[in-house]
Amino acid sequence: MTRSDDDPVVASYDVLLTDSDISRFVFQYVDREHDRPYNDQHNQRPLQLRMKHRTGLVEVEVPISTRENYDVNKGMRYGDAVQKSRSARDGGAFGMAGGFSAGSGTAAAGGRVKMEANGDVEIMDNKRAVDSASLLRVQSLGGRIKPAEEGDPVYMLGTFTDKNLHLSPVTSLVQFHPNLHHLDALDELPKGKGGRGKKDDEERSTETEARAIDIKVKAAEDSEAATNASNLDLLKQMQDEKWKTYNWVDAETEESWLTYESYMIHKDTENLEPLSSNIESEDYLDRMSAPRIDPARPDLTGWAMKENRRRQRDGQ
Repeated sequence: MTRSDDDPVVASYDVLLTDSDISRFVFQYVDREHDRPYNDQHNQRPLQLRMKHRTGLVEVEVPISTRENYDVNKGMRYGDAVQKSRSARDGGAFGMAGGFSAGSGTAAAGGRVKMEANGDVEIMDNKRAVDSASLLRVQSLGGRIKPAEEGDPVYMLGTFTDKNLHLSPVTSLVQFHPNLHHLDALDELPKGKGGRGKKDDEERSTETEARAIDIKVKAAEDSEAATNASNLDLLKQMQDEKWKTYNWVDAETEESWLTYESYMIHKDTENLEPLSSNIESEDYLDRMSAPRIDPARPDLTGWAMKENRRRQRDGQ
């Protein structure tokens, strides 16, 4: 039996590359079973997708099933906190998306980030409350688009049609984790003052308050200080950038299938320009393999060994 008979070729496909200028993101829900996707079939189709393109933040809002494994008392408590939260009311964000500061991050909202001379960071925000109560029915999942760096793997999405394999470059993988915005909203509510006081004092307890969060920064060298300043600048950018919202279309709808066929499959496969390689086979092996050593000349490795073989072939 020959080697080809032992491992026969069962199929052959022509490889086609689709438009690489289109942004394609792969969303991974690391805390969700693969057989329970967020879709209409499971009554958990995401309600909204929002992104901060400049800083790469992404959030998806998904409905919470209140019919099983749901604590109604806590749902009312957290829902009431979210409704009263100034961040939610002013269109702001919690956590990293809000620069770790409650509020929308605009000057009008009263949020600010300040770095003291001694290296301490103070994030201040004014808080207000609005009387309202509602059952918590939505959960936010958050992730971040990681900027591509040299040496990162290039992922592709593959689609088979007849004898063609259509490969589409992936812009980024985004891993989503549950956000605890309801806890941030609960923490943002004004705390009542202890002891007895006049009615005016009680009313003022629910008015504007200030909360300071001190991030201690150790005395550092210039490089570390520059890193800290860069992190502060990134938090400020996250806080200032506005969300851009998108409607979510379920994967099994006709609109989704039309979009899929438009951006993942080549229609006119006969007139495509053939791909040509910019690297030779030997160069490819050198880049993909460990450094090769010539037993006759162990002092020559890598590029030097390749140049020596080239001179031998050319008769030099």
